[in-house]
Amino acid sequence: MQLECEHKDDCQVEFKVVISEENVAAKYEKELNAVLGMVELPGFRAGKAPRKMVASRFHQRIHKETVQKLISEACAEGIRQHDLQPVALPVVDNIHYKDREELSFTALIEVKPRIEFEDYRNISLVKQVVKVRDEDVDAQLQQLQEEYATLVDVDDNRPAIMGDIAIVDFEYRVDDVTQSKENSLIEIGRDTALPEFEENLIGLQVGQNATFTINIPENFVNPEIAGKEAAFTVEMKELKQKHLPAIDDEFAKDMGEYETIDEVKDAIRKSLEAMNEENAQEVLKGKLIMILLSKCDFSLPKTLLQKETEILCEEFIAYLKAQNIHPPKDVFNEESLRQRFQPKAETKLKSLLLLEHIALRENIAVSDEEYKNWIFTNFRGDAGRIREYLGDEEQKDLKMHEMLIEKIFNFLLDNADIKVETVSQLVENGGLPTNEAE
Repeated sequence: MQLECEHKDDCQVEFKVVISEENVAAKYEKELNAVLGMVELPGFRAGKAPRKMVASRFHQRIHKETVQKLISEACAEGIRQHDLQPVALPVVDNIHYKDREELSFTALIEVKPRIEFEDYRNISLVKQVVKVRDEDVDAQLQQLQEEYATLVDVDDNRPAIMGDIAIVDFEYRVDDVTQSKENSLIEIGRDTALPEFEENLIGLQVGQNATFTINIPENFVNPEIAGKEAAFTVEMKELKQKHLPAIDDEFAKDMGEYETIDEVKDAIRKSLEAMNEENAQEVLKGKLIMILLSKCDFSLPKTLLQKETEILCEEFIAYLKAQNIHPPKDVFNEESLRQRFQPKAETKLKSLLLLEHIALRENIAVSDEEYKNWIFTNFRGDAGRIREYLGDEEQKDLKMHEMLIEKIFNFLLDNADIKVETVSQLVENGGLPTNEAE
């Protein structure tokens, strides 16, 4: 077999292949023998039909199989010889072939780009960790206080005010269609999907009714009534207010894990510090990738980019549907979505290919033993989950890839020049090296 390999660009390779008459004839005979061994013809047992009869009757089928297998085998051998990483099936063209004579063809193959890049050590970075302030701890403590709040009836049948919890029955009419809901619990001033609705509850007493009309916002979650006028009739069934527990040692003990409120504050601070450290690390990874990509530019296979863009578009549409959001098709059509998500898809793919290149250069890999250790560490005592992860190859591939990416980042960060700063908030450059300390 003669095979010439020409790189059309970073991501396209063309094979020009010529297969000799002798090799074609040998493959033809092999395919003919395969048909002979299984074909059944009238008057003959399976595999006993005359060779010439089978060759004549199945002439087209045998030739088709011969050509297809020779092309497939030649492409596979070319890919192996030239150490290519195809991302799509070869596009075969210019096939020249006569009955058991020389076969020639061309094959265009999309491949992963060859990346030549070594400058990924000693990257200068600034890691900005947001300092946990006393106000941050107090805010978290207030959230806990809200979670432990109890609801009590308002005194003296007073009118509803901002912050009350109203339990109402209501109905609304839009386009001559009436809908209703009973015992709806609404925190006045907190549930902001329809703030005008909540404002109209202020001043109502238990047992009173109110009728009002409001304009539903264009971006309302229910697209069937978004942007339309709705006429509401509301009955105040109950009116309650929150009773917040005092933030003291008794409150700490009610949580079951602490004796004093200072212990609770310490736990909150440690949790916030851990979260800020994790966020700083994620920002650092993002900035590291952007620096590496700025140092190493390369093209992407069109097929890969198209597929990744489609995936991101589909994920976005699925998210909107899960939120019951149905934007107009003229706003989110196929072309506008593609333009919106293709840059993100390109960055994601380039990042993964670059990390893959570094892993190969540095012999970074995840072993089956490491994967098993992760399973038993995270699901100790949960036999069902352990069996699930041990037996699911797809799950295994996804997790091992995730672990590999983490390993590569750890390697890069271990070999980076990182300056750590404590800041009150993240600045815009989010970790890129600067000339002045913040």
